[in-house]
Amino acid sequence: MYYFIMNPTASSGVGRKVWKQLKPILKTRGVKYKLIAQTDKEELIAIVKKLTGRNKKLSFGGTIEVVDAASEEEIKDKDVHLVVLGGDGTLNLVFNSIVDLEHTKLSCIRIGSGNDFARNVGIEKDPEKALIKLLDNPEEIVLDYGEADYVMVDGMRKSRKYVISSGIGYDADICQEASHSKIKKVLNVFHLGKLVYVTIGIKQIFSRSNTRAKIYLDGKGPLCVRNLFFAVGMVHEMEGGGVPFCPDADPEDGKLDVCLAKGAPIPKLLTEVAMVYCRKHLLFSNVSMYRCRSIRIVVDNPQWIHTDGETPCKVRQVIMSCRQGLRLVK
Repeated sequence: MYYFIMNPTASSGVGRKVWKQLKPILKTRGVKYKLIAQTDKEELIAIVKKLTGRNKKLSFGGTIEVVDAASEEEIKDKDVHLVVLGGDGTLNLVFNSIVDLEHTKLSCIRIGSGNDFARNVGIEKDPEKALIKLLDNPEEIVLDYGEADYVMVDGMRKSRKYVISSGIGYDADICQEASHSKIKKVLNVFHLGKLVYVTIGIKQIFSRSNTRAKIYLDGKGPLCVRNLFFAVGMVHEMEGGGVPFCPDADPEDGKLDVCLAKGAPIPKLLTEVAMVYCRKHLLFSNVSMYRCRSIRIVVDNPQWIHTDGETPCKVRQVIMSCRQGLRLVK
């Protein structure tokens, strides 16, 4: 049984169009599946929790297709296979809603403007080819994932998992501004959504303020940074629409690769941003790379944090740590 989770509004409505392409393939092959098409985040979270909790009957309110509720017998002592049709944001939401990782398989079909996770793990760009590969020649691997435990400005502590990266500073500022960009929605129609990240990235170099920070790697330190530009803990090589901040990241080694950049003159920062696409940013003295199981960052001035591009709030400190057990089928 495949549970397809589709965001109808992903990438300005591409989700619906892709599903219309995939549905005939499933019908022709007689594949047993259920479709969960949901735009309400809270409803989707509840559905995934019930589905992966393995001990509750399900309600699929708000779906495009009428489907039967799964019985306890369908999911008891069996793996639940979720196939996400959406971008990195939908994938992150679904992953954070999974109750039992050990008995949950996760797959994804590329829809969205970023698709960094799919790009990092080598999933076919064409949705139909990706589905056929999943049905005919599936490959299961167990990947690392990250967890960010952070302290908000009001002192409250929260935690969120991520499948690609989590960062504070420059890259989080870009994500925050992009999430409210009207231009992004227009460019998504023409599959040019990642151009927004480039434009905002250049703008942020001129406008953002750096902060003092103390950094602890695997509990050791502190490493004192007078002007933190950004720090990102990555499971995979690329984030932000294909930006390879951590070219040597291995999603199966049980460690995070950390890219840390200190402030520098604007011309130098502009050069570094351009060079990162060529994987040459580490040649600059203000850019450092670390590998660790966890990193704790404490900042003087609250900074935006992102997990897989989602920006919940500004934080005073964060602990990013590596976990294992994401069962990916591609």
